[in-house]
Amino acid sequence: MNDDVKDIGRPPFVLDGRSKASFGERAASLSLAGKRAVLLVSVGQRYHEGDKLRATVELVQRSGFQRVTIAVADTLQRSNYLGISRQDAYDRALRAGDEWLRRNEKTLERLSAISDVLRWDEALSDPVYPRFRQRVEDAFEHDPRYRQALLRTVGKFLDRLTARDPAADTAMASRNCLNYLIEECPVIMPTWAHRGYDHVIYPQPMTMAMAETRRLFVEEAYPGKADWLALKFKKRATAAQHTS
Repeated sequence: MNDDVKDIGRPPFVLDGRSKASFGERAASLSLAGKRAVLLVSVGQRYHEGDKLRATVELVQRSGFQRVTIAVADTLQRSNYLGISRQDAYDRALRAGDEWLRRNEKTLERLSAISDVLRWDEALSDPVYPRFRQRVEDAFEHDPRYRQALLRTVGKFLDRLTARDPAADTAMASRNCLNYLIEECPVIMPTWAHRGYDHVIYPQPMTMAMAETRRLFVEEAYPGKADWLALKFKKRATAAQHTS
């Protein structure tokens, strides 16, 4: 477009630096009022901090949920810490969860009337979790389609890892990632579906592993539950004042 051409009928717009969150194209067809949801937080990810977390909370506030559980996936991240002992990795991940909650306390207070906090260790202690985890492990062992879904998800993680660090220990990272998935998937899909959660809110689309877990263990047994709501972010545009 020629910079000399001006759209006289419209005010100029600028980005004001504040993010706005949405559920994307699905938003128009969703009826969220009165539903129960999990706001899933991967501690350490930038989209769960600062402006994007604030935008997420604002979206959740105005969506009309009856109840929202803020699931802080902190100790799950211990599998991502390479080159240290298991205990040190656990302690580091738990400490990161404590710090995340303190750091974001004021933002989360805006949901306090309808929310509670679930730490990852609490999620693992759910009485139904061992049963669902065993089903996931059995499917990985005996169902080629499910096994392939998990391994392809591991492969995508390794691609990102080696792009950042070509010298990374990919054998160890692969084992840790698979352990991560086998721990994570039975919590987020069948366990939370069993507990009656209608939606899981997260800033990224479902992984192949998660989608296949839902297909196998949720769609028939718990129809309509644990529906994945992927967040989308964009900068707000505001009208700018003419200064000339």
